[in-house]
This record gives sequence, C-alpha cells and structure tokens, in this order.
Amino acid sequence: MAIIIEMPKLSDTMEEGAIASWQKKVGDFVEEGDVLVEIETDKATMEYESPEEGTLLKILVEGGSRCDLNAPIAVLGEEGEDADEALKEHGGGTSVSAGGHGDSVKEVPKKDDSPKAVPQSAASTSGGKVKASPLARKMAEKKGIDLQSVKGTGPNGRVIKRDLEGALDSSPVAATSSKSQAPSTSAASFAAPGAEDRVISLSMMRSTIAKRLGEAKISAPHFYLTRSINMDQAMAWRKEVNGSLAEGESKVSVNDIVIMAAAKALAHHPQVNASWRGDHILEYGNVHISMAVATEKGLVTPVITNTNGRGVKSIAAEAKSLVSKVKNGENLDYSGGTFTISNLGMFGIEEFTAIINPPQGAILAVGAAVPTPVVVNGEVQVAAMMKVTLSCDHRVIDGAVGAKFLQTLVKFLETPINMLT
Repeated sequence: MAIIIEMPKLSDTMEEGAIASWQKKVGDFVEEGDVLVEIETDKATMEYESPEEGTLLKILVEGGSRCDLNAPIAVLGEEGEDADEALKEHGGGTSVSAGGHGDSVKEVPKKDDSPKAVPQSAASTSGGKVKASPLARKMAEKKGIDLQSVKGTGPNGRVIKRDLEGALDSSPVAATSSKSQAPSTSAASFAAPGAEDRVISLSMMRSTIAKRLGEAKISAPHFYLTRSINMDQAMAWRKEVNGSLAEGESKVSVNDIVIMAAAKALAHHPQVNASWRGDHILEYGNVHISMAVATEKGLVTPVITNTNGRGVKSIAAEAKSLVSKVKNGENLDYSGGTFTISNLGMFGIEEFTAIINPPQGAILAVGAAVPTPVVVNGEVQVAAMMKVTLSCDHRVIDGAVGAKFLQTLVKFLETPINMLT
C-alpha cells in the first residue's frame, strides 16, 4: 500500500519547510532509515530519513520549493503502484510556494509518461499560467506586456529577461518612441556590459530572520544607550590568561571577556535579563547569552547556557564549539537565550545599533577597541576605547535601569578583577 510522505516538523518554531535536495530519485528503492531528502527549516538544513521502505513513486515538491507542515511531498510504495490513486485517497494536493524560483511545482512523471511539448507561441502551464522568471514578470508588469504573447526561450519554454527585451525592441510602441525621442543619457548606458539584475531566492532562515526582526522592530519600542569603555586592563588580562593556558585549551578573545562581563552584570541587574510576555514581564533566574554568529545564509544566535556561572576559559571553549557547529551546519537549539550580544568589532565597525532578538528585552552591540586619545588625571593618553550600545525594549527596561546595567558592565571591563570577587 502506498505511503504519503509529509513535510515533517523538524524544529520547535518551524511553520513551513523547503526542499533543499532530494537524495533519492523516482524509481529508487528506499530502505527504512535511508536519507530521503534534505529539508531546510528556519534554523538549519537537515537530513530526513525515510520512515518506511518502498519504491519512490512520485516527488510532489521539487528542490527549492516550500510547503506547509504536513503537506504531502512524496509518495512511497510498491513498484508499479498507482501514486495518483494514493494521493486521491489521502485528500489531494500540497500547499506550495516556489520559494522565489518562479515556477509552479512540478511533479516528476512516471516512467511510462510521455514528455509534454511546450507550445511555441508561449510557455504556459496546464492551468494557462505562463511560465516566467520573477524578473521577467516584474519587467512585463512594469512595461505593460502580456506574457501570453511572448515566446519563452528559457528552460522548458520559460519566459526570461532577454525574451522581454526582445519584445520591447520589436513592439510598435517602442519603435515609435525611439524615433520620436532624441537620444538621452540613461542608467542603462552606465551599466557594465552584460550585467544583469539578480533575483536572490530567500532561504527559510533568511525568511524567518526577516519576519522575526521585522516584527520585533515594529512591536518593541526600542531605545538606545551608548557607553565608551577603556579596554586596556581587559586586554592585559586577556594576554595574561592566554599566556597561562594549558595545551588544548581555547584561546580567550575580547568577545569572550565581553560575554563574561555582560553575564555578571546581568546577574546584578535582573530587570535587563528579562522579556516581555504580553500580560507580564518574565525575569530569568539564570543568564543564557545568545551569541550572534554570521553565516552565508544569515545571522544565527547559538546559546551559551548558564553563562553567569562560567569562567572566561569555559565561555571561550563553549563559544568556539558553538561557532564550529554553526559553520559545519549542525542542528543546534537556538531557543532559551535571555540576552544577546552582537560583536562587529572584528570587522572594524566602531559603533552600531542592533535590533532586539525577541522575546528578549535587550541586545548589546559591541564595536572595535580603537586606540583613542583620552584624558587621564589631567593628561592626554592613548587608550583602547570600545563603544557598546544597549538596545532596550522600553516595555521591559526603563532608561535608568539600562544605564545602571551599563555602569556595572563598564566597571567589570575596565577593572576585570571586579568580576572575580
């Protein structure tokens, strides 16, 4: 009996999934436990193992497309079994988004199906909708061109940018306009030869980042507090710690020291280690620091748990391990953070503001430590000055509360021994 494979829920916050790639093709026999498909969630790309054995009869959602949770994505059964009949019994179709690829979802044909010919006048689907790239659709809408009248020269007769350009060149309106108007300098004349606009498909991770941070910026009333910190003593302490490391221990970075200082300061100011919960504010008993890490697909925030109870060496080792796992694409639990630190100092950024990571009440943006003239005891000296900006949710944190937290943070970083007492 045929089995319908549905889009599984692979993370606690997953609302839809995207097919990254199929690891089996139609006609392959699949053992139970074989990796059937790679699925992109809002957090990572994960392998999904087949829950049953059987022949892969049909793929319903192609690579690069999205669909809702529990929507059918494939049919598994005995060789020669009717996949369509199984789908009818299941209740039918999928709720699918092409994820920026511009095509409707394609079903992989059965072995005995004959290929469908593409009409020469225009590339249309069975429902009459013209196949066209997203860029071509935008151009057609802007220029008022009927895609039904354009012959597609892309894959499977798909209408692409050059087809629209050809239609514009050959249209009577374009010809009349070109004759009646004098040549003028246009943006196109400054474009590099052969340069084209690109449409970048959104990954599940990027979509989730956009959605969550967009909602956070709109719903959380942000305000910002900035302090400059003399990092001379912190850097001297870092040098001392790294000089005493045993073989195999992780070197301590400036960011590790900032994380430790922030965790200690949060323990002194629990009002900042808190989140807005609609009808109440939740102050967390422990400090779990979310550490912003940039990846090719977007920003992720792995969590260093119980940060306030760790020493700087433990924080350094955990941070290094988490970054390695992120870079290797391992699936991590990004939930549970109570406060986020985003450091762009390694890129030479001296000061910036960050958007709060919901449902947390604050995020600390850390810039580079820059040699700066400062006045100490009436004399001008050069010190490594670092700017930090605290973004606060005003529903949770008042200005004075945020300012006191930063005072404690400054005290810890400018005199690190205060963290150890």
